[in-house]
Amino acid sequence: MKVSKLAIPCIAALLAAAPSLHADPIPYPSKGSLDNVINNIVAANTGNVIGYFYGFSASDTDSIEMVDLTTNTTTGPFFINQSTPIGTSANFGPVTAGDQLAFVLLNTTNGNQYSTDDALSTDHVNHGYVTPFLGASDPAGDPAGIPAGTFVGMEDLSVPGSDLDYNDDQFVFTDISTGTQSITPTPEPSSIALLGTGLLAAAGAVRRRLGSK
Repeated sequence: MKVSKLAIPCIAALLAAAPSLHADPIPYPSKGSLDNVINNIVAANTGNVIGYFYGFSASDTDSIEMVDLTTNTTTGPFFINQSTPIGTSANFGPVTAGDQLAFVLLNTTNGNQYSTDDALSTDHVNHGYVTPFLGASDPAGDPAGIPAGTFVGMEDLSVPGSDLDYNDDQFVFTDISTGTQSITPTPEPSSIALLGTGLLAAAGAVRRRLGSK
């Protein structure tokens, strides 16, 4: 198949723009709405997870821990938000490729903890907005030379009562990969009953049609 000379610059432009298509916007684009996902954070390689402090907007004092759910170990706390310069790095310790991970924000002002894993949050909801960070080429900017990795923006107040901006404390981590799964609401009993009634009606119609032949 021949490609026209006019098409080549267009293809090149699309390829150059492709990396940005894989990252959700930074900061969190749906302020005021719960990030209703299950974060699936895993160790991409065997080695150390390095974190970088990206910034904060919280008035409370917070720090961050990493929990290896596979080995049941916790490292930290690191990055006390009120006194940590942007770009500061910390070694969160060794992991094995495939380990399931979670990040926990410790709010020392109100005594609660909040996590990318809702089971570890005081209020049992997701407090982490997780998306790829493209480093110097990221539209969100590259403060203090932070390398490409995985961006984690966290909310440090309980739900309800939080503004859900997911930028109270922000970090970038290397050596991890992530995917998310949307939380599907459980059907109410009345909805299930209506579905069952509809299926029975459809089955009856099929029987009548077959009986009339």
